[in-house]
Amino acid sequence: MTAKTRQRLVRLLSIGVTAGLLIVLVGRVEWGEFDELLARVPLLGWCVALLAYLALNLLRALRFRILLGGEESPWRLLLPITLYHNFLVRALPFKLGELSYIALLRSRLNYSMEAGLSSLFGARLLELLIIVMVFAASILSSTEQLAAQRDELLIVVALTFAGSVLALYYGGALVQRLHKLLRPLLVRHDSNLSRLLQTRLVQLADELSRIRQPRLFFSALFISCFTYTCSFLTNYVLLRALGLSVDLPGAIAIISIGMFASAFPFTVSGFGVVEVAWSFGLMQLAGWNESDATATGFLLHGFQLFAAAIYGLAGYVLIHIAPPPDSSSQEESGRSAI
Repeated sequence: MTAKTRQRLVRLLSIGVTAGLLIVLVGRVEWGEFDELLARVPLLGWCVALLAYLALNLLRALRFRILLGGEESPWRLLLPITLYHNFLVRALPFKLGELSYIALLRSRLNYSMEAGLSSLFGARLLELLIIVMVFAASILSSTEQLAAQRDELLIVVALTFAGSVLALYYGGALVQRLHKLLRPLLVRHDSNLSRLLQTRLVQLADELSRIRQPRLFFSALFISCFTYTCSFLTNYVLLRALGLSVDLPGAIAIISIGMFASAFPFTVSGFGVVEVAWSFGLMQLAGWNESDATATGFLLHGFQLFAAAIYGLAGYVLIHIAPPPDSSSQEESGRSAI
């Protein structure tokens, strides 16, 4: 099977998953009451959520700046690139928006494709690590059945987090070791699949090795904790206005499920999967009925797209009106990038 055929099958699968989920979800919502749901959120709530979403993108730009090497990345271009990239990631199907970040870094700041890919890869891994660990801790804290073993389980989560951080930091060396162990077997069974696997392992090792710098890595990890906080606040403000009354660990668990769903690969712009995640979390952890939970999922996802579109438009305008750095500083940036 060729790469183009695999890509076509993945896209068809994504379209099928998205269409199927949306057909089911639309039938669950009492659309005549949707305007009442919107009216529950006061103007101040929408404004606070928009500000929290802006802070999220400011911190994402700061994390990209750290992963790219720091001072060589001018804010007047990196922040608009981040805003525009975030919008395209949410708006374009099949994760095509991710390519915009690499392309804009190359065209506007003269970073190599490898530097752009490495910083994007590192940011996504760090973000996912924080979401998974915070979600696990919140579930353990909010589950009454585990109350007797809560302290021990939280210690396990903390140790798992520390182990995951170390594994990510030394990930390049670990993947290189894995490649050396598997290489004789892959060479012996020479095929398109074995060659593809070898290529992917080498690429993964290279990307992970680029972030193995103590100051860079732990600074980006620290910022990732605050990107999670801003993302949490964006949704928490709206959920509280809509009537969410669970304790803080329960709210963290619900919102973490919604965040995690946006990373699901087999979907078109997150539609369907994101709404299912919100609906599941609100029904299981907050006791909401199916109609309100599903409608809230559509509302939260819609707000994310709306906010991303506003800031993405601002980013697009700023990218095209900001003068590019002079060629000498661009060349220096390209050389000093990870």
